[in-house]
Amino acid sequence: MELSTIIIRVMLTEWQGGMSCPQGSNNMFKTSFMIGLLFAGSFLAQAQDIGKDITVDINFLKSSVTLEQASGDVALWVEDVRQDKILGKAISGESLVPATDIATSLYAYLAASLKKAGYTLVPYSPESTSGLLIRILSIDYIASRAMLKSTVNVTVVIESKRNDSDVTKTYKASAEDQFALNPSASDNGNMIGKAIAIAASACLSDPENLKAAE
Repeated sequence: MELSTIIIRVMLTEWQGGMSCPQGSNNMFKTSFMIGLLFAGSFLAQAQDIGKDITVDINFLKSSVTLEQASGDVALWVEDVRQDKILGKAISGESLVPATDIATSLYAYLAASLKKAGYTLVPYSPESTSGLLIRILSIDYIASRAMLKSTVNVTVVIESKRNDSDVTKTYKASAEDQFALNPSASDNGNMIGKAIAIAASACLSDPENLKAAE
């Protein structure tokens, strides 16, 4: 049993056994007391985990990338060029780290979308005229908390470049949501995946990026 759970049970037992208050304010006191216990439990749980990393499974939106039916070859390559692979800090101070390689996961996600639209994925090489290079430049996860609600904002920046062009394009996307108390690891994974998927959707929806595949 966790330390925070034991302490809360002791506090609750003492309150039920010996504390009393005027009849008119009894319900209000109980409500305030229970809210205080929630805060105490959350704080103690966070204190025990400080310094640990939180592993996050990044989940991409299944329907985020919608492409018109087409055909042709696409030599896709995805790189994560961020210097710091940490995604951000949780409210309690832990570092959020991806459970798997983000570039590999994003490649699989985009490849599935391209195949569904009718494109054929071919091996990438710098000399390929149908080559499309996508780089993940930044993933900024910011979480804050006020009272019983927390807010998570994730901003993602990616860039793309076709092999047959000197033009590099940049795409930025953000996702924000609120959660009761602290977001779970699953919540964080969904938020990060959502922001990445929105940026990637903008990239593939740009007709210039798939022009070489026509």
